[in-house]
Amino acid sequence: MRNPDGDLVADPQRRRVLVAGSAALAAAALPWPAASASQPSPPHEDRRMATFTTRDGTTIWYKDWGSGPVVSFSHGWPLSADAWDPQILHLASNGFRCIAHDRRGHGRSSQPRHGNEMDTYADDPGSCSSTWASRTWS
Repeated sequence: MRNPDGDLVADPQRRRVLVAGSAALAAAALPWPAASASQPSPPHEDRRMATFTTRDGTTIWYKDWGSGPVVSFSHGWPLSADAWDPQILHLASNGFRCIAHDRRGHGRSSQPRHGNEMDTYADDPGSCSSTWASRTWS
Protein backbone atom coordinates (compact mmCIF):
# COMPACT_ATOMS: atom_id res chain seq x y z
CA MET A 1 0.00 0.00 0.00
CA ARG A 2 1.29 3.47 -0.79
CA ASN A 3 0.61 6.75 0.97
CA PRO A 4 -0.25 9.93 -0.99
CA ASP A 5 3.49 10.69 -1.38
CA GLY A 6 4.00 7.31 -3.11
CA ASP A 7 5.97 5.74 -0.23
CA LEU A 8 5.29 2.13 0.76
CA VAL A 9 3.48 1.80 4.08
CA ALA A 10 2.57 -1.35 5.96
CA ASP A 11 -1.04 -2.45 5.94
CA PRO A 12 -1.41 -4.51 9.15
CA GLN A 13 -4.77 -6.01 8.11
CA ARG A 14 -3.33 -7.25 4.81
CA ARG A 15 -0.31 -8.74 6.57
CA ARG A 16 -2.56 -10.59 9.07
CA VAL A 17 -4.64 -12.03 6.23
CA LEU A 18 -1.53 -13.17 4.34
CA VAL A 19 0.05 -14.73 7.44
CA ALA A 20 -3.18 -16.48 8.50
CA GLY A 21 -3.83 -17.79 4.99
CA SER A 22 -0.26 -19.05 4.61
CA ALA A 23 -0.35 -20.75 8.01
CA ALA A 24 -3.68 -22.45 7.26
CA LEU A 25 -2.45 -23.62 3.88
CA ALA A 26 0.80 -24.94 5.32
CA ALA A 27 -1.03 -26.79 8.10
CA ALA A 28 -3.50 -28.33 5.66
CA ALA A 29 -0.67 -29.40 3.38
CA LEU A 30 1.37 -31.34 5.93
CA PRO A 31 0.09 -34.87 5.22
CA TRP A 32 0.00 -34.41 1.44
CA PRO A 33 3.61 -35.20 0.39
CA ALA A 34 3.17 -38.92 1.08
CA ALA A 35 -0.19 -38.98 -0.68
CA SER A 36 1.08 -37.09 -3.72
CA ALA A 37 3.77 -39.67 -4.37
CA SER A 38 1.06 -42.12 -5.44
CA GLN A 39 -0.84 -39.52 -7.49
CA PRO A 40 -0.06 -39.07 -11.18
CA SER A 41 1.37 -35.68 -12.03
CA PRO A 42 -0.68 -33.28 -14.14
CA PRO A 43 -0.30 -33.67 -17.89
CA HIS A 44 2.55 -31.66 -19.40
CA GLU A 45 0.15 -29.31 -21.19
CA ASP A 46 -1.33 -28.43 -17.78
CA ARG A 47 2.03 -27.10 -16.52
CA ARG A 48 2.91 -23.51 -17.37
CA MET A 49 5.98 -21.56 -16.29
CA ALA A 50 6.49 -17.91 -17.10
CA THR A 51 7.65 -14.55 -15.81
CA PHE A 52 6.13 -11.14 -15.26
CA THR A 53 7.78 -7.79 -14.67
CA THR A 54 6.83 -5.61 -11.71
CA ARG A 55 6.49 -1.82 -11.86
CA ASP A 56 10.08 -1.38 -10.66
CA GLY A 57 11.44 -3.66 -13.41
CA THR A 58 12.01 -6.82 -11.33
CA THR A 59 11.34 -10.07 -13.18
CA ILE A 60 9.31 -12.56 -11.13
CA TRP A 61 9.26 -16.21 -12.22
CA TYR A 62 6.17 -18.33 -11.55
CA LYS A 63 4.63 -21.71 -12.29
CA ASP A 64 0.94 -22.05 -13.16
CA TRP A 65 -0.21 -25.67 -13.11
CA GLY A 66 -3.62 -27.30 -13.38
CA SER A 67 -7.08 -25.90 -13.95
CA GLY A 68 -10.02 -25.13 -11.69
CA PRO A 69 -10.24 -23.00 -8.54
CA VAL A 70 -6.98 -21.11 -7.92
CA VAL A 71 -4.65 -21.89 -5.01
CA SER A 72 -1.62 -19.59 -4.76
CA PHE A 73 1.61 -20.42 -2.97
CA SER A 74 4.26 -18.08 -1.56
CA HIS A 75 7.46 -19.56 -0.13
CA GLY A 76 9.57 -18.34 2.78
CA TRP A 77 13.24 -17.49 3.03
CA PRO A 78 15.53 -18.95 1.57
CA LEU A 79 13.36 -21.24 -0.55
CA SER A 80 11.81 -21.07 -4.01
CA ALA A 81 8.47 -22.06 -5.53
CA ASP A 82 9.83 -25.61 -5.85
CA ALA A 83 9.36 -26.05 -2.09
CA TRP A 84 5.63 -26.42 -2.82
CA ASP A 85 5.93 -29.07 -5.57
CA PRO A 86 4.44 -31.98 -3.57
CA GLN A 87 1.38 -29.91 -2.63
CA ILE A 88 1.07 -28.41 -6.12
CA LEU A 89 1.26 -31.82 -7.81
CA HIS A 90 -1.42 -33.18 -5.50
CA LEU A 91 -3.80 -30.24 -5.94
CA ALA A 92 -3.23 -29.85 -9.70
CA SER A 93 -3.93 -33.56 -10.14
CA ASN A 94 -7.20 -33.14 -8.25
CA GLY A 95 -8.89 -30.24 -10.05
CA PHE A 96 -7.13 -27.11 -8.81
CA ARG A 97 -5.10 -24.45 -10.58
CA CYS A 98 -1.91 -23.84 -8.59
CA ILE A 99 0.22 -20.73 -8.95
CA ALA A 100 3.58 -20.45 -7.14
CA HIS A 101 6.15 -17.69 -7.64
CA ASP A 102 9.78 -17.24 -6.72
CA ARG A 103 10.03 -14.09 -4.63
CA ARG A 104 12.34 -11.34 -5.85
CA GLY A 105 15.90 -12.29 -4.92
CA HIS A 106 15.00 -15.99 -4.72
CA GLY A 107 15.09 -18.92 -7.15
CA ARG A 108 14.67 -17.97 -10.81
CA SER A 109 13.41 -14.42 -10.17
CA SER A 110 15.80 -11.52 -10.67
CA GLN A 111 18.07 -10.33 -7.88
CA PRO A 112 17.29 -6.60 -7.44
CA ARG A 113 19.17 -4.39 -5.01
CA HIS A 114 15.90 -2.78 -3.86
CA GLY A 115 12.52 -3.99 -2.64
CA ASN A 116 13.81 -6.86 -0.53
CA GLU A 117 11.40 -6.36 2.35
CA MET A 118 8.07 -7.87 3.32
CA ASP A 119 5.81 -5.13 1.94
CA THR A 120 7.26 -5.46 -1.56
CA TYR A 121 7.30 -9.27 -1.33
CA ALA A 122 3.56 -9.07 -0.60
CA ASP A 123 2.90 -6.56 -3.40
CA ASP A 124 4.69 -8.51 -6.15
CA PRO A 125 2.04 -11.23 -6.70
CA GLY A 126 -0.68 -8.59 -6.65
CA SER A 127 1.00 -6.74 -9.50
CA CYS A 128 0.55 -9.84 -11.65
CA SER A 129 -2.86 -11.00 -10.49
CA SER A 130 -4.55 -9.52 -13.55
CA THR A 131 -2.28 -11.61 -15.81
CA TRP A 132 -2.99 -14.73 -13.78
CA ALA A 133 -6.74 -14.04 -13.75
CA SER A 134 -6.87 -13.46 -17.51
CA ARG A 135 -5.22 -16.79 -18.34
CA THR A 136 -7.63 -19.66 -18.67
CA TRP A 137 -6.74 -23.27 -19.35
CA SER A 138 -9.25 -25.84 -20.53
